Amino acid sequence: MLILACAAACAAHARTIQMPPTCTTPDGMCIDSKGRLVIAAPNNDHSQPGAVYRLDAPGGSPVKWFDVPPCPESGYASPMGICFGPDGELYVCDNQKESRGRLLRITFKDDRIDKCEAVAVGLDNANGVKYLNGRLYLTQAFLYGVKRGDGAASSGIYMFAATDRNVRVGNTPADPQCVFSDVTRNPEIRGGLNGVAVDAKGFIYTGNYGDGRVWKLTPGADGRIVKSEEIVHAGGGSVTPDGLCVDAAGNLYIADMRGDALERITPDGRFEVLRKGGFVKPSEPCVWNGAAYVANYGGTTLDVVPLAD
Repeated sequence: MLILACAAACAAHARTIQMPPTCTTPDGMCIDSKGRLVIAAPNNDHSQPGAVYRLDAPGGSPVKWFDVPPCPESGYASPMGICFGPDGELYVCDNQKESRGRLLRITFKDDRIDKCEAVAVGLDNANGVKYLNGRLYLTQAFLYGVKRGDGAASSGIYMFAATDRNVRVGNTPADPQCVFSDVTRNPEIRGGLNGVAVDAKGFIYTGNYGDGRVWKLTPGADGRIVKSEEIVHAGGGSVTPDGLCVDAAGNLYIADMRGDALERITPDGRFEVLRKGGFVKPSEPCVWNGAAYVANYGGTTLDVVPLAD
């Protein structure tokens, strides 16, 4: 009853923000050092270049910040997961086909791009990224180079040093950069590890999109994963966990794309549905100024869901 009441109350007070006409596919989000909401848009139809947008204040309108420098081989960029590092640098997952994906590091001067460098190249499915203790944890939702006899699909979390440049990966769990891998057994939904989040205690969270699992991972002193705990099981409350984020209180938020829901796991392990229905393929949540902003990957809007105290 508590979960249903919360979902009804949140839905009643939610509102929608329209992205600019140049944004056809909103996705990854994060907060910059100036307290602005930053939104990545791969613009999958390529009618517009892949770009990054900003919402400077909760009552304002999103504006285009910059176009992401295109991949030389494809001629376009597809920015999905994004995060900031401690010096204000922005890390961008450029999701490309044919193992052309990149993890980019973009630095700024007076809010304009000063330099764009590749941390890693040759990625199969660069999806989500988070910075933690001088390292970058990146999800690859599908490792196309892995051919399994049982028909299941492989995915993984890759770790790079923030100082790495142009690291080329092999896109299998045997890669030295792959610190955690998972298998998706759902024959209809092949995507695996998708979103990624970190909390103030240094734990890493990720979800298996196809099987509906959410993992809590513990990195060791060298950054590699030493413990994994499945906190949402297949067939549990989340249908397809996509993007994830953690707020200052340690609550984990889940954008459940096919479940059409925003969900939350509290620090004591309670699973709550904050809103069910009304999204358009929700792909990423971000907590900002007392609300959860949810990117509608299947549309051109953000939904704003107020959070109860």
